[in-house]
This record gives sequence, C-alpha cells and structure tokens, in this order.
Amino acid sequence: MACGHCSCLAFLALLGLAFASPSTFLEKAPDLVPDPFDQVALLDRFEEALGSGQRQATEARLKDITEALAHTFATLPKNERGAIGTAGARYAIHRLFVQRHGWHVQGVAPEGEAWSSSSPTAALGEAVPGHVQDLLDKRFGSHGLDLHELAVLAATLENMIHAEFVQSLEATYEVYGESTEGMLDEASTERIVDSYMQAYVLGHNMSELTRQMVDRTYSRMDRILPLWQQTREFLRDVQREVAPGLSAFSFADVTRIVEAVSERYGQHQDSVECEDIQQKLLQLEEVGGTGRVKLHDFYASVRKHRFWQFREHPEFLKQAGVLDDSDPSSPRVIIPNYFNMPSNCFNPPTALYAICCIDKCEALIDHVESEIQAPHATPERIVRVVSALPSASVPANRTLHQELVARLERVAQQHDGVVPLHGRLFSQWMHFAYPRECPYPHAAGTTKLMSSEEWSQATGMKVSLMLADLERYVEQLHPVTEPTDWWQQQHGQHQVPPQHACDEETGTCMAMWQDVEELVDAGHWDITRKANQHVEGASSVGTVMLRALMLLAFVASSVMAIGGFVQQAHESFSASLTPGSACIKPALSKSTNCFV
Repeated sequence: MACGHCSCLAFLALLGLAFASPSTFLEKAPDLVPDPFDQVALLDRFEEALGSGQRQATEARLKDITEALAHTFATLPKNERGAIGTAGARYAIHRLFVQRHGWHVQGVAPEGEAWSSSSPTAALGEAVPGHVQDLLDKRFGSHGLDLHELAVLAATLENMIHAEFVQSLEATYEVYGESTEGMLDEASTERIVDSYMQAYVLGHNMSELTRQMVDRTYSRMDRILPLWQQTREFLRDVQREVAPGLSAFSFADVTRIVEAVSERYGQHQDSVECEDIQQKLLQLEEVGGTGRVKLHDFYASVRKHRFWQFREHPEFLKQAGVLDDSDPSSPRVIIPNYFNMPSNCFNPPTALYAICCIDKCEALIDHVESEIQAPHATPERIVRVVSALPSASVPANRTLHQELVARLERVAQQHDGVVPLHGRLFSQWMHFAYPRECPYPHAAGTTKLMSSEEWSQATGMKVSLMLADLERYVEQLHPVTEPTDWWQQQHGQHQVPPQHACDEETGTCMAMWQDVEELVDAGHWDITRKANQHVEGASSVGTVMLRALMLLAFVASSVMAIGGFVQQAHESFSASLTPGSACIKPALSKSTNCFV
C-alpha cells in the first residue's frame, strides 16, 4: 500500500515536470529592452514642438484611438520588446484614418510603393522641428513603437489636422467680418458653417477668398456640386447633435460643429457619392460576380446610361492599377480598385490629407484580425473565419471554392505552414474571396497612384476622354468575335491564346494571381516566426515527454496491480487449504468469493 502511494507521488512529480518542460526550453522570458524614451517623454517631445494645447488634445483622444488600433496592433509582427516597426506603424495608422474618416494622410498613405519606403513621422511635415523628427525616427527605428506610442503618434497627426479646421474657421469669420469673441444667431451660424464647408469640399483656401467670391460660390453651389443639398442636410444634422437647443453660438460652439463635420464628412461622402459610384459599377458588372466591368461596357455606359464619371483614359486606368488586362481581347475594370483610386478623392485646402472613398475591405480585414488575434494563422483557421464572414455582396456561412482554398494553402507553403495576415499574398487572396469589396494588390512599384492633375502634367494628356474618343474606344472594344479568334487574328493562327481572365461558373478571375509576396514588415515577421517556432518546438518536446511519462506511469501501475492481484490470490489459496477454513463448503452449495 505504501509503495502504491509512493508511485502516485512519483507519477505526479513526473507529470509536473512534464508540464514545466516548455519553460525549461524557453528559459526565462527576456526582460524588456530598457526604454529611455518612456510614454510621458514622448508626449513631452510633442509638447515641445507643438505646444501644451496639442498635448491636452492628444491626451483627450488617446483612449479612443488606442482602442481603435488594438486589433491591428495585436496582429502585426513585433520585436523582442513587443513593439512594431515603422513599416507596421505606418500601415496601422493609415488603416485607422481610412476607417475613421476616409482620410489618406500624406506621408502615411501608400502610393504604390512598399510600406517600408518611409517612416510614419514623415506625415508630421514641417509642424515638428527637424531635430525632433530625427530623434523620433532614430528612436522608433531602433526600439519600435508599442501600442501607446502608436496611439500618441496617431492622435498627434489627427490633432494637427484639427488645428487646420480651426484656422479655416477663423478665416471664415474674418471674411464675414465677425469676431471670434462675439456670439452668432442660428442663421449666421448656418451661413458660416455652409461657407466653411463649401471651401472645404472645393479645396479653396478661405484665407485667400474675398466676401464677394464667397457670396458668388454660395449662390451657385447647387450647380457646382449637384449633391450640395444633401450635404447641407448633413451639416444641420451634425449641428443639432453637437449643439442641441442653442439659439446663440460662441466661437467654441461653432468650432465643435466644424470639427465634427470635418471628421465625419468622409463617412458622409462615402454613403452618398462613393455609394453612387459603387452601385453604377455593380450595375455594369459582368456575369458571375467577378468584381469586374468590361472596359467596353464601362465606356459605353456614358452614352447608354449617362454615367458621366466613367471617362478616364485607359492609360490612366492602367497606371493606377485599375485594369485587368490578363485577357487582352477584353480588358476589364476592377471595381474596388476603381472605387479606391486617387481621382475619386478630393483635397481639402491642406497639404496634410485627402478624403477618399472608404475601402470596403477594411471592415472585413478588421474582423479577421479580431478573430485571429495573431500575425498569422493556418489556412484551415482562415477558411473557417472567412467562410462565416458576410459582406454586402457575399452571404455568411458559404463554401469557398476549391481553387480558392488551394491558393491559400500554397501561400502557407511559402511560410512554413502559416499565412501572414499582413502581406501581399493574403491581400490578393482576400480580393478573390471578396472581389467586389477588396482591391487587387499590385506588386510594389508596378503602379503609380496619381491624381488626375498629376497624371496630366506628367503625360501631357487629358484624363477625361472626349465623346469622340469614347465612341472610338467603344467601337474598338466591341466583342464582335470570340476571344480566341481575336487573339489569333492579332498574333497568328498557330499562337496559343491565354487563358480566360474569369471563370463565369465560379466567379473567380485567377489569371491575375501572382505568387509574389511582400510583407508589411519583413524584418519583424522573421523575429515573430522564430520566436513562435521556438515556443512550438518547446511545447512539442514537452508534449512528447508528457506522453512518455504517462505511458511509463501506466506500465508501472499495471505491473503493481498485477503483482498485488497475484499476491492476494496466493494468500487466498493458502487460506483455503487450512483446516476449518470458512471457504470449505458442501459440494452442492454455491461457492463464496475468497479473493476479494
């Protein structure tokens, strides 16, 4: 009995050792790298450069912005101190502003290049002295950014943009001859807010306008901007929400209204103007839900449906990464790429940012991040998450096409069995999973995102085609022959035509697939994978040891049980041979069990 008790204790001790084994391999978690630039110091640096008012405004926004960044931060690869690199910071801040406001901040938003091509501190521009920016770049480059530091940088950028709102409002007051120290009645407040917004959406610098110019714009705004009345309704709604029940408005009251309007205008524009573009493109979409519009139908819609927007030069569309020309007989416009191109943005009177249509893929990626909560996942995990995730055009709980699943598994093969969530290949896979929402990610350097004005200056051509040019393209692109016949007419009867761009049965257009990976932050990805593989290896060894010890314990327990059984049997048998034993019964009586 004592031996059995000892064996149990020994087994428990071995079991505890087995569970402790992974930490033996991991040893002690390394201490965080000493950080001479703590959280308060970072705010101090910005206060030195931008003033105490900037610090107070930043601190007021930190909680909200920190929560908004948390999902993306959790899934980005990190260094040994749990911080992300400057490439990851730029990526996270860009996504934050796109989702919150539809803002593409200069120096943060990509322009067709890699995320690592510049530091997110570039967006600070001339607002921060050069020596402070150099210090930030050096510090972030060597230590990275933790979640707090990332939120401080994002909040600082947002506050810099808010400061421009206030400057423009002050200029509007000056144009109307109003004092920022006085009070305005409701009608005057609405007039000033309307004029502020007109300059905002038209990209005019209010400080350069006269009262006559402002009045002329005010009287003609319905003709300049056909959706102006909807915008005015939006302004009144915000005013009622931000300053309810007021009949007299201070400058501080009007500032709150203007700040809320400017922050929310991107969402408003997206729900009105951008949604109009989206619905028109979907009306023209080819059969199969491929997220593509044949270029012929795109141009023909100008006359057929009066879709006046769709007049961009094909070379402009190609340079912007909007054309799918994998089937040269029938080039196609990629709906989400067109939707998100810079020519659909407008620039307020500031050099800091542009307001663009909100990328509809962002909400989908955000959901995937919240489910995975890691920089990578297995193909099986991603398929489960995405299969259950609906969009405006895709139902929940669908079965992904076999080819789509196979492509994801190929991505994992390049990364030791897992798929990085923040790389070109996963973005490409999401495009094919959600072709109407997620843009196709071109390899860095293969496209150049330019505004209409920049492209015209660079090429000497106009972005918008004249009607005669449109008709010519419509005629050239008319599908009068089968694609194979067209290809052979162009390249000879013995040439093999390329595969069709899209499979109408499955709705996939996999001809554009490229096995080119570009990670948001390759350096931190390597650190993260090595750390995870170390943990996985230790855990695997620990599991093997645990199983071996359990097997040994089982064998030992079995041997002891058999030994005890044999000993009891021997004792019972000996007792049965003893005269007068209780186990000797008449032959006809039922025997009793003397072994137990």
